Amino acid sequence: MEQGNLTGAIFLDFAKAFDTVDHGILLEKLKNSGIGDRTLTWFQSYVSDRSQYVSISGSSSLPLPVTCGVPQGSVLGPLLFTIFINDLPNVCKASTVHMYADDTVIYTSKPNLPQLEAVLQEQFTEVEKWIKNNKLFLNTDKTVTMLFGTAPKLHKLQNPHLCVGTISNGTLTTVTSLKYLGMWLDPNLSFGPHIEKLSSKLYPKLGALYRNKSCLSPAVRKQIVQQMLMPAIDYGDVVYAAAPQTCCTICFLTAGLRQDLFLYRAPSLG
Repeated sequence: MEQGNLTGAIFLDFAKAFDTVDHGILLEKLKNSGIGDRTLTWFQSYVSDRSQYVSISGSSSLPLPVTCGVPQGSVLGPLLFTIFINDLPNVCKASTVHMYADDTVIYTSKPNLPQLEAVLQEQFTEVEKWIKNNKLFLNTDKTVTMLFGTAPKLHKLQNPHLCVGTISNGTLTTVTSLKYLGMWLDPNLSFGPHIEKLSSKLYPKLGALYRNKSCLSPAVRKQIVQQMLMPAIDYGDVVYAAAPQTCCTICFLTAGLRQDLFLYRAPSLG
């Protein structure tokens, strides 16, 4: 953005990501990652010979073998899925890939929209091929694109949307706000939408705490603020370094950094 470029991002949504991991492909990738035969046999035993059934009101269906997927709720489940998709960036040589479990985003920057769309289209086509080869499934309805840039740069565009097609001849939806890893993103990276949602979530808590302050000692009030309000404000706060000062000021005044006012007098909730 500082260099005057446009950035296009594709936020991938895998359908039933943990349930569709192919055991054969997973074991092959574990082997290629350097795991020895003895450990590989243990992993094969871990994912194999599992069954599932449905039980309703005391009646149960016949058990069926689980031929794919990693055990959810387990310690190894997310790790095995991460190893399974760890080679996805190999097919995205012209873009950057960020992965956190099944939350994956592909993005790149170009001076103009046609160049940006061409690169993203090429990259997304390669990603779809990789997904098919690895027997995963992409939820194209929830896989969306987002266009980032300065307000003047986006304002000059006649149609500030990304056009990225799918193998099934569909087109990915372009959104103007998206929650990614707990942070609401907007096209200008002002974090205005995120701060508004954060403030609206904290306002009721502040009001409830203030109405009941007579029942709580100052030490307890401080502890409640530190445990209920500050974690929400501290989460992801490193990204606020790039946000406009006005947005940050609004966040600080309306949300948690008025804890000193809450402790001793009423905060301004109007």
